[in-house]
Amino acid sequence: MNEKKKVIYYNMAGDLDYENQLLQEWGIKDLELIQVTGNNLIVDVKEAESLTLEYTQVDADVMKNLPNLKIIALQSIGTDEIDIDCADREGIYVTNAPGFCAYEVASHVMALILNLNRKIGVYDEAVKNGEWAPFSGNKIERLQGQTVGLVSLGTIPKALIPMLKGFGFNVVFYSPSKTDEDAKRLGITRCDSLNALLNISDIVSLHTPLLPSTKYMINETTLAQMKEGAMLINTARGELIDESALIVCLKSNKISAAGLDVLIDEHNHDSKLIGMDNVIVTPHVGFLSKQSLLDARRVALEQIVTRLVKVTRPDTALNKEMLTVR
Repeated sequence: MNEKKKVIYYNMAGDLDYENQLLQEWGIKDLELIQVTGNNLIVDVKEAESLTLEYTQVDADVMKNLPNLKIIALQSIGTDEIDIDCADREGIYVTNAPGFCAYEVASHVMALILNLNRKIGVYDEAVKNGEWAPFSGNKIERLQGQTVGLVSLGTIPKALIPMLKGFGFNVVFYSPSKTDEDAKRLGITRCDSLNALLNISDIVSLHTPLLPSTKYMINETTLAQMKEGAMLINTARGELIDESALIVCLKSNKISAAGLDVLIDEHNHDSKLIGMDNVIVTPHVGFLSKQSLLDARRVALEQIVTRLVKVTRPDTALNKEMLTVR
């Protein structure tokens, strides 16, 4: 009898009932799903042929010391913690779950925009404190006719576009890999540069992945390019923004408000942005719904089955330069 291939879920919350149910429905019998907890990845998952984890660095040292590892299957879009270049050299596929939470994050962007504009939280707190003063706050601007600038044009901003149009926004975007044909198909306007987008947008929403080229892309210089009183939304990665520079602009009202689902340091929760009157911070929750979590788990398991059972390249593999496969 062939030994089952070891599929390790490392420090992942919950059980694997859903995954085991899927395997049964798919008729897959040669995978063993194992939950492992610990704090020494190399020691804890030595025999892993597949690895699913989150918020854990997987670098060259880890990969070289897991000789059986053939795939790292993430239940997320971002892959910040994985050294994909090393995975290429080691012949290990790295997969993610693109688009699994596009609707949820797009909805979260809309919620942040509407809350900041309509001051829902401010008025709710005032009423709970016994104040019934609808004209006590700053004046509220009509959203209809304002311009929202989308930085990048992946699955999340594409899900956001019809929501924005439904509220009467003009939509522009900047993405080096997209063309005027993409813009025409979506009924929006392409900007030739980030600065061009910042110059004309009343609201800027960040959706780009965190790369060396995008780290701190919103900084003192680019913030200066934004319209006076513009709003900034970030549901992507905290390190896209130089928080010190943003704080200065928020205090001066150069930036009227910010809606942030991500911060640079999401462990200590000590950012000065938390508690500012014109900032909403949520705890990296934009992706969340019961349905999105199940979608991510299913997609990750599909990649594992493709690699370990069908022995072919997974559909969502991110490897670009892999020459040999383990």
